[in-house]
Amino acid sequence: MILLTPSSGFFQCTNKIFLTDEATGQQIKEFARKNAANALSMCNMVMGMASILSSLNGHHHAACWFVLIGYLLDLADGAVARRLGACSALGAKLDDFADFTTFGIATSLLLRTTDLMDNILCVCYVMSVFVRLCFYTSGIPFMYRGLPCIYSSGILASASLLSGGTSLCCASSPWP
Repeated sequence: MILLTPSSGFFQCTNKIFLTDEATGQQIKEFARKNAANALSMCNMVMGMASILSSLNGHHHAACWFVLIGYLLDLADGAVARRLGACSALGAKLDDFADFTTFGIATSLLLRTTDLMDNILCVCYVMSVFVRLCFYTSGIPFMYRGLPCIYSSGILASASLLSGGTSLCCASSPWP
């Protein structure tokens, strides 16, 4: 059994870092500055997962609200990162994963029905969100930018709430 005593290297290192009041305050402020946008992206992803779980459990209105809250968090995370000068590769990846979770998967679950064609359209929506996010973050120039997935998800979630939760795909489907 290994015991860590206060004279161990680990504790000496943490004492240097965390027990100096002046250094602690500065380090906490710097950590908060660097990770504020990342925290907003993680909250966006949590909203997406909450929307997915709500959709799967039949709580359609809650799922729509979670997508809309994720929409607001996504608008905020980029602005916060630029304002605080905390743009990073990790933040960009977190934002992409959060966007795909909230605006790809969660939004497609808002549109699902029991009809096969509607569900195929939902899968196409998820794939188009995935491809668009891949092109957007790859740095490869492409001509067609399209409607960003965040706005289309906001429109779909709002329309779903305003329609009382009836499926939008079903209403526009030419199949009986």
